[in-house]
Amino acid sequence: MTTICAPAAHDIASILHTAHSELVRRGWTQRRPRDARGRINALSAIGLGTVGCTYDHRHILSWEDQARYEAAVCAVAEHLGLETPDEADGFAELIAWHDAPDRTQHDVLDALKDTARALEGYTTDSQYTPSPADMTGVHHGVALDPYGADSSYIALGHVDPVLMLQAVEKFHLHLTGERLTRSERRARLRRRVQRTWAVYWHDAKGELWVDLDPTQRTPGAVPVTILLGD
Repeated sequence: MTTICAPAAHDIASILHTAHSELVRRGWTQRRPRDARGRINALSAIGLGTVGCTYDHRHILSWEDQARYEAAVCAVAEHLGLETPDEADGFAELIAWHDAPDRTQHDVLDALKDTARALEGYTTDSQYTPSPADMTGVHHGVALDPYGADSSYIALGHVDPVLMLQAVEKFHLHLTGERLTRSERRARLRRRVQRTWAVYWHDAKGELWVDLDPTQRTPGAVPVTILLGD
């Protein structure tokens, strides 16, 4: 007999955050896992969140990945107030919600994002608005923090790309004592600068979370600028 442990809440949340990102990047479709233009539905997005770019809805997942996939689907269904999917209905109620004629991509993205946040412990009371004093450093008038594990940087406000790059170079030198080295030319680096929105909040343990919100649909989302890392 194969024993599969229930996936942890943070693992399911991570799957759903990745699903959200993949749905934004690839585009959304209904009534099929993927269309001719490469757009995907929510179940395929959750599959990509579960196993990465190797996900193929036509192939059988491992027992462990299947458990993680189903747990993520069930979490979304429960968040929406739908019946929990099981083998008998094959996710029929969630699919019916997803494929409804009046459904929008924003509805689906919100369901993924809000379910992930709820699993992480997000509440509106835990949200806060950061000030420059909350950031790691201020350079050229730009308040900055390191962001993620890929040498990205995040700044408060919508910053001009040239100024963002100048501020990050100073910030990186201040943090590491070394100059920022990237393989691209400066013009190409500036194209890595993205203006978006973010929700800042603390979980029950006091840990800081920053959730990017490109559609600015969460009340209290603040403008930020990202310099994407390598």
